[in-house]
This record gives sequence, C-alpha cells and structure tokens, in this order.
Amino acid sequence: MMRRPQRRFTVGSAQKFSYKDTGLLVRFVTEQGSIIPRSETGLSRSQQLELTTAIKRARHLAMLPFTQTVQ
Repeated sequence: MMRRPQRRFTVGSAQKFSYKDTGLLVRFVTEQGSIIPRSETGLSRSQQLELTTAIKRARHLAMLPFTQTVQ
C-alpha cells in the first residue's frame, strides 16, 4: 500500500506566492539555498511552479539570499 506524502507546509488554496513575501518564501528554502522539492512540501504542481518563480524573482532582486552566510 502506497503511503500518502505528509504535507510539511500548509498554504491556503487561495493564497498566492509573491516575491515580496520573503517570510513565507524562506520556509521553502534550505540552509544551503536549495528550494525544497514538491515531494516534501506537499504542494500541487502549479503551486510549486508559482513558488519557484517567486523565489527566483526574490533572489534576483536581492530580497532573498542565494545561500545562507556562514559565520
């Protein structure tokens, strides 16, 4: 029997991802700077694509770092 993936993050169905909401986007990025895959987030395909686009836009505008700085 195949197990259903648990949703690690809950996002309302009406909520849209925006590059301006860096607080929400940080939850979907690891410490190394990689975007958490869909299998772990539990998002739909369209939500994951929207999330990826928002993260890349925020990185391009320097609102979100590419990687975390190590001190």
